[in-house]
Amino acid sequence: MPQDRLLPNAALRTLFEAVEEVMGSNGTRAVLKAGGLERFINNYPPNNTDLGVTFADYGATEQAVEDFYGTRGARAILTRIGRATFQYTLKEQPAILGLASIALKALPMGMRMKLVLERVTKAANEDVNQPAYLREEQDAYYFVVEECPCRWRPPHTSPACFVTVGVLQEAMAWATGKNFRIEEVACISNGAAACVYRIPKQPIE
Repeated sequence: MPQDRLLPNAALRTLFEAVEEVMGSNGTRAVLKAGGLERFINNYPPNNTDLGVTFADYGATEQAVEDFYGTRGARAILTRIGRATFQYTLKEQPAILGLASIALKALPMGMRMKLVLERVTKAANEDVNQPAYLREEQDAYYFVVEECPCRWRPPHTSPACFVTVGVLQEAMAWATGKNFRIEEVACISNGAAACVYRIPKQPIE
């Protein structure tokens, strides 16, 4: 395993809260036990940005959900957990995304998308200890994450970071009121140098 990387307490806390919303308290307890994370049962990390937990803790949570539902079943569950994670971050750590004071509704859809993606990228770099950048092409944005909790999960045969897919889906839905077909097109867990997410500029019809 690579050397572990520190993560803000709030990032893991919001993941646990999202897991609990989707799976219930008993399901969350089972996930934490299966992931070797018993120390967090009834003892979630504090809601602050101190670097008090690790990428391995986050990856172990995702992997335990995948093991619980099986690879195919976990995809929809982890995506839902990702969507809930964005909402919890917006509610509990609004300063991280810095979106509260922005009059998004006055902007065209494309500008709203770009602005929110830039804020998510900035938060990843400055608050989550997760190097990332945004690349724009004619028909899509690409959110590129150079360090990801999936590095601390077992190797996968296909992209595995469905929580992040869900976060991006919910961020775009929140920004525009529309749904987008977001997909992870490269993943560290199956050999890529970075996790890459494609966000098309056109919503699902």
